[in-house]
Amino acid sequence: MHARPPRTPDHGPAAEPPAVRRDDVAGRDLDEAVGFYERVHEAHRIRLTADPDRPFGFRFRAVGDDRLRLRSSALAADRWGRIEPVGRYLVTWAHDGQVVFDADTDDELVVAAGVPAVYPTGRPFTFATPAGVTLHTIDLAARPLEELHAARTGDGVRPLVFGRHADPDGLRALRATLATAAPLLLDAETDRLERARLVDAVSRRLLDAFVPTPGAPRHAGHPTNVARALDHIDAHLAEPLTAADLAQAAGLSQRGLQQAFSRNDLPTPLEALREARLRRARAALADARPGEVSIAAIARACGFSHLGRFAGYYAERFGELPSDTLRS
Repeated sequence: MHARPPRTPDHGPAAEPPAVRRDDVAGRDLDEAVGFYERVHEAHRIRLTADPDRPFGFRFRAVGDDRLRLRSSALAADRWGRIEPVGRYLVTWAHDGQVVFDADTDDELVVAAGVPAVYPTGRPFTFATPAGVTLHTIDLAARPLEELHAARTGDGVRPLVFGRHADPDGLRALRATLATAAPLLLDAETDRLERARLVDAVSRRLLDAFVPTPGAPRHAGHPTNVARALDHIDAHLAEPLTAADLAQAAGLSQRGLQQAFSRNDLPTPLEALREARLRRARAALADARPGEVSIAAIARACGFSHLGRFAGYYAERFGELPSDTLRS
């Protein structure tokens, strides 16, 4: 088995984004492959069945940081495993062929080539793929994704429940985002702040596809165009929205939307966006426990990219620092 050593990160301040690691492992020994995939999956059991008439080989490649890694795995053997990912969420699809989850059970799910599916969570499960199938996987740390979902919904941070089948519109958006983001995420030299932005984008689209946020209620008492803008803020406040985005959602010009907000005794659209983000951040901080979640992670999940400005806005709005809310 031949392994390329992980990239050695530059040492820097603790607040910097996590280091990027690249792994490229290949081999021709069946027993070594079994041991390797058991470590990769922290598996209860892995079984590989090689074709006696063909030479065996495997290759595993992965690039990313602790928050998100893109993986691909090719095996010249039928693979079967019983695994239970802990602390990670994994979305996978077969380049050609199929993946079967809960194989040989009443809950068996057969996923066709090119169709993403989420590994079952919170329990052991089996998976099976035939020889020659290349699997692609988005491997995400659970906690940041749960924090992002909590910030989007205003609920507490808790394990996510994924649908067995993706929302069609959400899946199209996820594929479009991956098409743009994957080349940069696969480049270990991509700027770390740009990588963090792309990870946020992929994470949001993944939630849209597999953990859709319930539709925001219409803002009663406001004209339709204003309500559309306010609904758009509620549904997308973690994203880098602009005044033009809100005007487009409302079906008005930017000037028209500003005037409509003023006529309805509302602040400017961007001030309304900031207020919604602050309320969502306060709810997430009040629900979190010190030491389990960082203020920076909540701020980022609520659409604030600059921690200092977030703290200033928060103190001005609520009369206390974010750290005070988290400790209370």
